[in-house]
Amino acid sequence: MNLPLFSALFAAFALTLYVLLDGFDLGVGTLLLAQRDARSRDLMVDAIAPTWDGNETWLVMAGIALFAGFPIAYGILLPAVYLPLIVMLLALAVRGVTFEFRVQSTNFKPAWDVAFGIASLVAALAQGTMAGTLILGVHVEAGQFAGSVLDALSPLALATGCALLAGYVMLGAGWLRVKESGELRTFAGRALHSSNLALLALLALVCVSAAAVQPEIRLRLADRWIGLSLLAILTLGSAAAAWRSVSGNSDLRPFAFAALQCALVAMGAWLVVYPDVVPFRLSLWDAASAQASHMFLLAGAAVFAPIIIAYSAFAYRVFRGKTSAEGYE
Repeated sequence: MNLPLFSALFAAFALTLYVLLDGFDLGVGTLLLAQRDARSRDLMVDAIAPTWDGNETWLVMAGIALFAGFPIAYGILLPAVYLPLIVMLLALAVRGVTFEFRVQSTNFKPAWDVAFGIASLVAALAQGTMAGTLILGVHVEAGQFAGSVLDALSPLALATGCALLAGYVMLGAGWLRVKESGELRTFAGRALHSSNLALLALLALVCVSAAAVQPEIRLRLADRWIGLSLLAILTLGSAAAAWRSVSGNSDLRPFAFAALQCALVAMGAWLVVYPDVVPFRLSLWDAASAQASHMFLLAGAAVFAPIIIAYSAFAYRVFRGKTSAEGYE
């Protein structure tokens, strides 16, 4: 049985779920910076309050899968993205602090809202920068990272960070459409339109730039053009559907199509990278740990992943519908 492949699929699944779930609450946090009304900001925070911390579980699961299943790749990738990784972790910590302090310190709530928004924006940019760094391909010699931590500050990596931020804002706007009404619903529709356009433009820029600087990407685009073309068509179709659904009666469709759009982009990225775990340098089989490690990892995933999914589904079901005007406090 090809256990390394199953471990890699689980890691990709966990990371994709993280992008979709934590992506929308990072997007809502970023949108706080564009909202001047204090009461509207309270409602925006209430829209993510019941579920935001649980969404980050999937990032931990993806990290565990990489560490346990592909320790060689873990040892190469971690130093390659040290700079944006540390920034991301600090930003996520600041989000946790500000989320609690804004409730306890009402006199300084506007300042905590700004801090929460900036931390959300920085975390999203850092995550996208890590992805862009890997797209370029890290410098590996003798099975070790041989580049510089400043490689993560390349223009392509930063452009990828902006693209991911646009995607998160789009997801956040879609989630606000699901949870809010009135002026906030209109605000979310405008934000979804603008972020959708920004995402498509930045994706085009990143794809063209990545193919120009990374020969391996050009080879894989040529080799897998049918699948990637189909994903591109579906992505454009879901973007158009998200755009049109904003003017419709359904509040769920904009978010659903935005999530589909992001999932398709993630699938395209996995298709370009496969079968590597260190993009264009090391395949998942060359980096795999012993079979026993994969058996242990997959057994744990089979037990705990359904529990986390069930817990999340229960939380979303309990807090379904529009956010109460009084919030959840």
